[in-house]
Amino acid sequence: MFKGVIFDIDGTLYDYQINDFFAMNHFCAFIEKNLGIEEKFFRETYSEARRIVRGRLKDTAAQHSRVLLIQTALELLNKNPFYHVLELYDVYWNFFLENMRPYDGAAEFLSKLKAAGIKISTCTDMTAHIQYRKLAKLGLDKFFDFMVTSEETGFEKPAPIMFTLALEKMKIRAEDAAFFGDVLDRDIQGAANVGIVPFWFIGDRNVADDNFIKIRSYRDEILKKFFGE
Repeated sequence: MFKGVIFDIDGTLYDYQINDFFAMNHFCAFIEKNLGIEEKFFRETYSEARRIVRGRLKDTAAQHSRVLLIQTALELLNKNPFYHVLELYDVYWNFFLENMRPYDGAAEFLSKLKAAGIKISTCTDMTAHIQYRKLAKLGLDKFFDFMVTSEETGFEKPAPIMFTLALEKMKIRAEDAAFFGDVLDRDIQGAANVGIVPFWFIGDRNVADDNFIKIRSYRDEILKKFFGE
């Protein structure tokens, strides 16, 4: 039985893509109504802001900051960010968080891991503050023992430190740990590279790679191995 399990958050414990899609719709509609900027034009500007921020910050957690993305977009639009940044940040994230739901079976699986005395950590490419908020909103924070973010390490997955720091915090060896993630190169291959057993959460996607264990839900039969069933 594994002594520790590490989880990615976005796309692994809940559907990030669908939440971002609807939150962006709400966000852009708010901007069009209150700032008078046409939605299509703002989306184009926001995409350019993302390109600028990511180009400047490369593979670091700050590249995901909505504050920086919104600030840069407003600057491109010749809008004073001091009038809008904090409000727009809340418009996006409040809607996003309010509509989050964990994947089916995720809470039950985490609860069983906790009851079995298995240590549980995150390993996520984001800033810590919003990831703590997400887990709390999902009602999953009570199951976790440790948080590891790319903000903390200075690197993003698949950098080995993202995985080894989680092992260090849990005080276990790589061969005694499992990792759950949804992205092949960053999550799954990254975990495998340091000797952690990866479980690739694919949901309803069709994927061709057969080198790793795949799960479609947290109710898959294969997960019974965690509890000796």
